[in-house]
Amino acid sequence: MPPPDTIHITDRIQIPDSINSLIDSILLANRIEFGYEKAEEHHVDLSWLLVIVVLAGIAIIAGLLISIIKHFLSTSKKKGETIAVNATEENATVYDSWLSMYNPYYATLSPELKSRFIYRVIQFIQSKKFSFHSVEPDEQAVVLISGAAIQISFGLKNFLLDHYPVINVIKKEYVLKADNDTYYGHVSRNGIYVSWKHFQEGYEDYSDSVNVGLHEMAHALSFDAYLGNEDIHDRKFKTRLQNFVKDGVPVFRALKSTSSHVLDDYASTNFDEFWAVSVETFFENTESFRQNRPELYQEMCETLNQDPLSPSKIIDSHIAGF
Repeated sequence: MPPPDTIHITDRIQIPDSINSLIDSILLANRIEFGYEKAEEHHVDLSWLLVIVVLAGIAIIAGLLISIIKHFLSTSKKKGETIAVNATEENATVYDSWLSMYNPYYATLSPELKSRFIYRVIQFIQSKKFSFHSVEPDEQAVVLISGAAIQISFGLKNFLLDHYPVINVIKKEYVLKADNDTYYGHVSRNGIYVSWKHFQEGYEDYSDSVNVGLHEMAHALSFDAYLGNEDIHDRKFKTRLQNFVKDGVPVFRALKSTSSHVLDDYASTNFDEFWAVSVETFFENTESFRQNRPELYQEMCETLNQDPLSPSKIIDSHIAGF
């Protein structure tokens, strides 16, 4: 309860005018003392501050939009135009005609092996996206590049190179900022890159042991053995790959001391390049490879589980998953 001398004013209409005037005077005095004067008497013009805030907001938004656009453009340029080809068995006839025309290895296969090859090409395409840079997306390029991957992995059960979901197709040779060198293709932990111009030239001359498609897919195959998902088939392939290294090191060292050998000089760059050049020679200059380096040739046959000089190509169908 409030003390008895407390007065509650609930309705000033019932209070005499003299009292109301007194209350108004007190309230006015308090407003002045504590700085609550009427707004119109002490109004400060803040319109200039509002203009500055608005302009600053516009500048910030514009900056963000420019950053987003630049990021989008740089990302688009980097990724190129990525396409996913709808590869199905209905396309087998078309794929067969392209591979028969442009892949000499495929052209020598028996009808049964051609069917297996096409089936794997379709599976490979379905597992990848192809990103085209400065060149129009082309389904024929997708099929032929996939054919190069299947060619070197045809004797293996695991052939999808699952570590690499995207294959980059560049119009022609290109320069990498990392070393300012010119490349026809390269493979890193992050991707497979192939010059379409030089890929085509590699298969047009199938006797010079220079084939960008086979070279880069050889790198991808060895990298995938160590970086991709591993099962018992991958482990066995890795063991065979290590045996190739063991037998290949003496040959690799010998390349540095002689200029007369079946492998291209680029094989002496490092052992990764020795492996890739050996794969090129294995498929493109097969007879000469076997005659000049029979031990290394045999090791290559065992590593890839195939012999290009044999009509059946595949050495052990179980290892190939047939």
